[in-house]
Amino acid sequence: MKVAVIGSGKTGGHLLKLLPSQEIVGPFGRKNPLTLSDLAKADVGILFIPGEAFLALLPTLLESKTPLVIGATGFEWPAGIKAEIQKRGLYWLHATNFSLGVQLFRQLVKTINRLQKNLPAFEATLLDVHHTKKLDAPSGTAKSMASWCDFSVPIDARREGDVVGFHELTLKFAQETIKISHDAHDRSLFAQGAIDVARQWIKKPLAPGLHGIEDLMDHLEKTI
Repeated sequence: MKVAVIGSGKTGGHLLKLLPSQEIVGPFGRKNPLTLSDLAKADVGILFIPGEAFLALLPTLLESKTPLVIGATGFEWPAGIKAEIQKRGLYWLHATNFSLGVQLFRQLVKTINRLQKNLPAFEATLLDVHHTKKLDAPSGTAKSMASWCDFSVPIDARREGDVVGFHELTLKFAQETIKISHDAHDRSLFAQGAIDVARQWIKKPLAPGLHGIEDLMDHLEKTI
């Protein structure tokens, strides 16, 4: 698998360490701008860049047929972009977090959603803790987690020290409290997750368009 590595920051740097050298195309960034011919050399592109940089790169990415695995956060998708990606027959997958543990977290939330009608009343909160250099608050992961819940979940976003990523969903009942937490220990976790997803993504199991990692995971779950 040939991978165009786009962005060599904290997570992109881990990609470069984890991928065999013969599989790497790039890396690309400010000093080595990405071109269409660069993308054509790769089976898949993996992007870990700031949201601003991703939006600036959109015109180039839209011209390429190379499947993409996108880890950019802190931006809003432009209006009409999903229809444009689908119309061009592109295969793009976007995730705010590529951790397997976060996907297990999602499965637990789905169970709560199914059982919610039979549960006593509860108050829910979601704690979102990251390092002080993380610009977006709440994080993309926290927003995704809240969107998975079929109940109201206020997010308590905190930026402390060098925390890689800690998220905890608390359900407070009258007589008990339930907590589901995910604690990322190392940023390489996200890079390895993106590589694993990319290996599945180049098989193109879904229709062309912009998909979330949840779409791929649900598809793989059905094929087990």
